[in-house]
Amino acid sequence: MTKVQGEGDYEAARRYNARTRGFMKKAGKKAATKRATGGVDQGALRKAKSKSKGGKQDARDEKLLVSLMSRKTKRAGTRARAR
Repeated sequence: MTKVQGEGDYEAARRYNARTRGFMKKAGKKAATKRATGGVDQGALRKAKSKSKGGKQDARDEKLLVSLMSRKTKRAGTRARAR
């Protein structure tokens, strides 16, 4: 039997699928009950939302970036004239 590796290894895919089915039979009921709440820890969700940006922050950051870039180009122009 020739060993085929990569995407063509059908025997390895069969073994993986069999192991996955067995695992899901054992842990499937427990996993299904854990996901009844959406599978999201409420504390982690609050933490993520506290670090996310609102729409106004994106506009503010864009204005800040534009102003910083314009300052940078102005400084580069004055340095060129001084030489």
